[in-house]
Amino acid sequence: MVESSKEDSDHHPKSNEKHSLTLTFDEKHREKIMNKYIPHVLSTYQAMQVAKRTIKIHSMGGGSRHCWQKSELTHPASFNTLALDFQQKHAIIDDLDRFLRRKELYKKVGKPWKRGYLLYGPPGTGKSSLVAAMANYLKFDVYDLELSSLCSSSGIMRALRDTSNRSIAVIEDIDCNRRGVRSINNKGIR
Repeated sequence: MVESSKEDSDHHPKSNEKHSLTLTFDEKHREKIMNKYIPHVLSTYQAMQVAKRTIKIHSMGGGSRHCWQKSELTHPASFNTLALDFQQKHAIIDDLDRFLRRKELYKKVGKPWKRGYLLYGPPGTGKSSLVAAMANYLKFDVYDLELSSLCSSSGIMRALRDTSNRSIAVIEDIDCNRRGVRSINNKGIR
């Protein structure tokens, strides 16, 4: 028997709702429930949460206090709509899937769970569309970092530290930012 209840904290319309479920079963089914049913329910719930997640794009705000400003990522790009060589497209998808599967391995060996890609080419060749397709595929937020808005290596580190887990950090046009690159190089980053 399953009972469901929903509790609204302080009956405020914008408050976080708490959901609970009471599961009652015969003791002889305990092992099956604990080892198969509950893990299945949890993984199904997590998949549903990921599917309905709204992907955000974060841009570094200006002013004296640099902070991320977010909005919805509405770019329609997907791997189905990208004009990319079929084999190359599937190599990227396979690499992303392998990366997702290996999260626990990274943790086990003490490595940060990160994956990097260097995209280069003239404007209009699909670099931003590829990033959007990856974000839509992974359901990861995108952080768009402009080096010209930061003056020091500590500013870059602070900005990257303020990103969320399961996100894509994009540093665009790094080669065009001579002043920022020169300033950072003079402070020891190569």
